[in-house]
Amino acid sequence: MADGNPQGIDVSHFQGDVDWNKVAAGGQSFVSIKATQGQSGYSAASYYSDNIEGAREAGLISGGYHFFTGGDDGKAQADYFLSVAKPKPGDLLPMLDLEDTNGASASVIVEEALAWLSAVEKAVGKKPFLYTTASFFAGIGNPSGFEDYPLWVANYGVSKPHMPQGWKIYTIWQHSQSGSCNGVSGNVDMDSFNGPRSTLEVFRV
Repeated sequence: MADGNPQGIDVSHFQGDVDWNKVAAGGQSFVSIKATQGQSGYSAASYYSDNIEGAREAGLISGGYHFFTGGDDGKAQADYFLSVAKPKPGDLLPMLDLEDTNGASASVIVEEALAWLSAVEKAVGKKPFLYTTASFFAGIGNPSGFEDYPLWVANYGVSKPHMPQGWKIYTIWQHSQSGSCNGVSGNVDMDSFNGPRSTLEVFRV
């Protein structure tokens, strides 16, 4: 990762209480907070609403992400996410976390994930992030149709990430799942934006 590029974190209820002012003071620029999973009834959805305002107020570019459940209707998952996350102008673009089949076939995952992305794009007016790994994406057949969505790629212990087929560049790289950050107790996912702060501004609602 290039020196000087904006750094950030992504969190879920596993991180517990977060001191967002300390996160910002420690040099982080952005955060994505898990909002939902599946199409209804995610038991930790309140974690998002409990944290998003604090993150915004601390000056972090802040948004929400949805953990995709294979086999569930993509549009219903998008509607659920939007009802909880309520993306606002200036937020970090929403992100779809695509890393678990939940036993669904590749064709179903592709169809429903694209439905989620399309519905959220229509709602916020910009293409949301797709988070995945090269190995997972290969496992569902390296499908087409995703390559125009900004890539949030996960790959650890390497000098540069292994890219899923279809992308030449990544937008954000989750380079560690066991990092440390001021304001967060225990391990946290660490992310690096691929470009200067001025370009990060493009990836806001």
